[in-house]
Amino acid sequence: MTARMAGIERDIRLSHPFAGYKHFNITSELLENGDIWARAYLRKLEIKNSIEYIRDLITRLKESKEEISKPKKENELSLAPDSLCVSLTEGWRGEICHCAITDHKGEIIHYKIKDPSMHNWFALALSLRDLEISDFPINNKSYNLSYCGHDL
Repeated sequence: MTARMAGIERDIRLSHPFAGYKHFNITSELLENGDIWARAYLRKLEIKNSIEYIRDLITRLKESKEEISKPKKENELSLAPDSLCVSLTEGWRGEICHCAITDHKGEIIHYKIKDPSMHNWFALALSLRDLEISDFPINNKSYNLSYCGHDL
């Protein structure tokens, strides 16, 4: 979001489409100013797009003649042994990176999530240049960054 509100197209759904995103016409809203208004307006545009995606998905499901199979139960799934998996997803703050490592039995021995806030703290600092300290609270809140990265 921080990049898109400043005119830079960054969206994992476009750069690394997976699953259903391959079949949707994903649009990334872009704004130029990067100010508080842009961050609020971008959220509004993305909410509108999300509602359209949901409506489109419901229509496709109603029109589909394919039988939808039930997902496997968690205890029926297995992971590849001695593997590293990296997954990127687009969250409401931006790109979320998941990394998992399995042992020789296919059990997870390490799992790490990187919150998009880590990329955006510097953008917040740049957006505050030449502003009064009294503007900090509203700028800070408009970015809505995670302080610890554990509230995903």
